[in-house]
Amino acid sequence: MQRNGFNAQESAFNEGIRVDSVVVYDFVSYWSVADRAVLIQADLSGHVRNEVIAHSVAHIEMAESPELAAALDGERWRGRIEMQVHHVVAHRLIPLANLRDALEIGNTMPQVAALLGVTEFLLGWRLQHLSNEEFGMIPVHLLNRLGWLPGMATDYPYKCLWPTSSSGEMLRQLAPGRHRK
Repeated sequence: MQRNGFNAQESAFNEGIRVDSVVVYDFVSYWSVADRAVLIQADLSGHVRNEVIAHSVAHIEMAESPELAAALDGERWRGRIEMQVHHVVAHRLIPLANLRDALEIGNTMPQVAALLGVTEFLLGWRLQHLSNEEFGMIPVHLLNRLGWLPGMATDYPYKCLWPTSSSGEMLRQLAPGRHRK
């Protein structure tokens, strides 16, 4: 269980989504709506693994949305879908009460991210997209002492591959015997 309390592996299981680990080097996660499956890089640290699974599960949960279908067909910018996924994951892994508690203790982005059990990227995303109501619940001095501003560089911790018509075949090749035709 991650410090943020959201166990993405358990969430995937409850949604009927299979999570497999593989050793590959050109991506960190790969998700397939048709197979309800996620492949993730085998050597991810605990908090990154949790975040990557949560990210992939959010993609699969959006499977029936017209926006995702349009993006898969190349009719909508995939970046918009990624932003929606980041929003879902950030709220699941960083509830406002936990964020405020971590800001009370930590003085820097790395410290607060570690307290929350998330990457600095996701913490930055959550902070950048706080609603006005959420801003009202966090004392401004806690945000100011981070020394962070939106748009400041943080490493993007994962790259996910979007499925194509040959997605099932890729899953079968990467994890033989686990994915059926």
